[in-house]
Amino acid sequence: MKRHKILKVMRLVGFASLSLIGAQSYARAADISFLCAIAMQSAMQELLPEFQKASGHTVKVSYANIGVITQRLQNGDEADLAIVGPPQWNSLQKDGKVSGDTRDVIGKVGIGISVRKGAVRPDIGSVEAFKRALLNASSIAIGDPNQGSPAGVYTIALLDRLGIGGEIKSKLQLVPPGSGNVVAEAVVRGAEIGIDQMTLIMSSPDVDLVGPLPADIQNFTTFRAALPTSARQPAAANALIAFLASPQAVSVFRSKGFDAAESPSR
Repeated sequence: MKRHKILKVMRLVGFASLSLIGAQSYARAADISFLCAIAMQSAMQELLPEFQKASGHTVKVSYANIGVITQRLQNGDEADLAIVGPPQWNSLQKDGKVSGDTRDVIGKVGIGISVRKGAVRPDIGSVEAFKRALLNASSIAIGDPNQGSPAGVYTIALLDRLGIGGEIKSKLQLVPPGSGNVVAEAVVRGAEIGIDQMTLIMSSPDVDLVGPLPADIQNFTTFRAALPTSARQPAAANALIAFLASPQAVSVFRSKGFDAAESPSR
């Protein structure tokens, strides 16, 4: 009888301990407000549910190009984590908008060319072939550089550098940012060629990837994690950053067209 009472007490203590651990885990669970680069959307749709399941945290994500995200942070929009480029991070850190303690590089992505699904794919295997493809195209869709599109900013400068900016100007469709894959949508609506980040092209079922820009004129956008100084859940945000640098996440990023970082770079 005495032994039975001891076992009963032990079971009760064990149950209480498990309940306490569960309560502590629940108390630690956080709602993470995440401003994420739209070029990462296809990877995040796969990764964020896994992070939420493993961590108990909830991620409320909003997608935009890094120019729009930077402006939102400058304007004081609340966020626990944001993805921007190194120049934007430097500007935000200088203005006291993001913490200098966190500067993890998540990965980088290059620029590619797309056409409508099933359309003839132009030759872009060399710089000269790329120039001919653009000169022969009836219309070319790019993200609006005046509204923060990284690919759009680079493309406008590249066309001038290649000496075809003037000839191409009338063919350009400058696509404003939106919640979806806006350049791919412009190609579906009728633009003959789209120029955008590789991950966005690869994530659209309605366009075909012709290929990346020739190596001599390729440009990569690096994506860096930024921890806003006003973040309400910095510990949970740092847990998400660590997850995005895990081998599992690296594998997913690469499958979506990213050159992913192997580990956080601080």
